[in-house]
Amino acid sequence: MNNKTKYTAVFAVITAILATIMLFFEVRYPVFYYESVRKECDKYGLPYGLVMSVIWTESKFDEKARSGAGATGLMQLMPDTARWCAEMLGEDFSTEMLTVGEYNVKLGTYYLKYLTDRFGDVKIALAAFNAGEGNVSLWQKNGEGIVFNETKKYVDTVLKTQKIYDFKLKMLK
Repeated sequence: MNNKTKYTAVFAVITAILATIMLFFEVRYPVFYYESVRKECDKYGLPYGLVMSVIWTESKFDEKARSGAGATGLMQLMPDTARWCAEMLGEDFSTEMLTVGEYNVKLGTYYLKYLTDRFGDVKIALAAFNAGEGNVSLWQKNGEGIVFNETKKYVDTVLKTQKIYDFKLKMLK
């Protein structure tokens, strides 16, 4: 086998590996609701990848998702929290509307921006998004970090996945 043939074979193998990796990331980390996420993130100055990562972590883009605690939709909003967000935005509200992807993104992105402004730190805002504002406020009052292991894991997952979505979304621009 001559050098040209060897290089061609190596190139073919590398190309096949890269194609497989790209397919894996396309399937594992899809980009749905991009226009809604873009619109809301532009409004509030949040990174697209952050909101996409929250959606992926919360519901894997299943707009009908519902937790045992009653959190609903793409961003897994609790009905009382969503009602408050809708009131703040002057939007109509019903629990059923939380399963409409665009509506859930609108309320969830508003709430994430509110938490980011309130706590002044994305990690703490994500902890509050997951564990509730009251818990995070109590932890801060007591001089503690994130207390719940589930919430620590949630924050880590969102921030790691955000890197993937930041990369993917740069390619869409």
